[in-house]
Amino acid sequence: MNNKNQSKNNFEGEKSKDHAVASNSLIAKYFGFSKLNTTFKKEIIGGISTLLSMIYILSVEPSILGNAHSINDESIKMNVSGIFLATAIMSFLATFVMGMLANVPIALAPSMGVNAMFTFTVANSSNGVGYEGALIATCISGLLFCIISATKLRKIIIKSLPKSLHLAIGVGIGFFVAYVGVANIGWVQKTEGGLPIAELGDFKKYYPAIILGTVVLFAAIFLNFKKFFAPVAVVMVIGFIIAVILANTINDQAIINSFGSAKWDSSAWNYGKLFEGFAFNISSTWKEIGNVDIWSNPTMYISIFVFVILTFFDATGTITAVNVEISRESGIETEIPHKALLVDGVSSVTGSVIGVSSVACYAESCVGVSQGARTGFASIITSLGLLLSIAIFPIFQMMPSCITGAATVFIGTVMIKSITSIEWDKPEMGLAAFFAILFMIITYNIANGIALTIMAYTVGSLATGKAKQITPVVWVLNIVFIAYFIANAFM
Repeated sequence: MNNKNQSKNNFEGEKSKDHAVASNSLIAKYFGFSKLNTTFKKEIIGGISTLLSMIYILSVEPSILGNAHSINDESIKMNVSGIFLATAIMSFLATFVMGMLANVPIALAPSMGVNAMFTFTVANSSNGVGYEGALIATCISGLLFCIISATKLRKIIIKSLPKSLHLAIGVGIGFFVAYVGVANIGWVQKTEGGLPIAELGDFKKYYPAIILGTVVLFAAIFLNFKKFFAPVAVVMVIGFIIAVILANTINDQAIINSFGSAKWDSSAWNYGKLFEGFAFNISSTWKEIGNVDIWSNPTMYISIFVFVILTFFDATGTITAVNVEISRESGIETEIPHKALLVDGVSSVTGSVIGVSSVACYAESCVGVSQGARTGFASIITSLGLLLSIAIFPIFQMMPSCITGAATVFIGTVMIKSITSIEWDKPEMGLAAFFAILFMIITYNIANGIALTIMAYTVGSLATGKAKQITPVVWVLNIVFIAYFIANAFM
């Protein structure tokens, strides 16, 4: 018995010694491993977990922004290869800087939900400003976000809107994102312009995509309920392999319609085209900075405003959620530094300059936290994985839309979890949430949904005798959105 106890003590002594050595290294001291009781092993596993849970964005972002057309010619669209490179570069830089400067295990990448608004509302709507205007609007909104984050405006805006209103907008976007994904799987018909319509898809033409996409979706949901650490990444890889096998072995029209992008093409491994597409998106955007059609369009200004609101509350909510998760997992009360918000804002500005939609903190970072991530070192690991993905970029471009669509729907299911936290027993809050969900989907426009959310909340508050709870900021928002609809009527 004494020998066993001695062996156990020796083992624990060696373990403590190894931990002490790791904690005394320059890297460990910089990131504060000792303070949060973490190790290199935990940080590396956590960083890889976050990477696997969010890497879908490298396929989803190009598939969504690739539909955004030019303000000058609807036949000209953003270059998909260029979007991929910009997404990988920006995600790497933003996540790396977040880890180094803010020292938190938070990964950043183009925001789901905002990228859909970027394409289908700001760029491609009947009153759109093209992808050029959308990128310029993203840049300006990022600058405003930085100003807000660095001043007292941050607290003023947060306090002006009730929490349930924040949640209602987020839930509405979740349903919208899910609707985009359902359409990409093939469940509903689309117009020639790519807009979903209220009619079942052509099952005879796209049944392989519908079947595979649906199976991938429910597999991701199943694994998520089983607490699998990277359900989306795993099922996307499996679904992609199946699509590649089918596309390259079966010569059937339905297979071609569904998985045509998964057909192997050795010429796709052309890194020159990757950088050419990257340069095209940048140059074609910024040469339009003086385009009168962009600056005379009310959509430009309302989109800047909405981008600021979405980015601000998305960042605040996600950072808070990650902080809560770190505190819960580590048992140590932590506070996310103010630098994190500034990194988020600067990343959106930089991202728009090189050709991607608003960059945001990813809620999937909580996956890494659950696997041991506590410090910014985990973000460094995640960022390096994002950078290395550039080497195999054609693989991401071969991903069929039904697979990325399944991932998009899954993210939608995650985004609507907060629906139970909305104060449904308060008529004005329930009304606002109802209109947020309804109008974002039926108009296929996030800005319209936010406008009706604010207006419905105001009407509900007045009807229930709660006019005093309507803040001056909310009254201003009502005026802005009413002006927006009037402007659209005369455009």
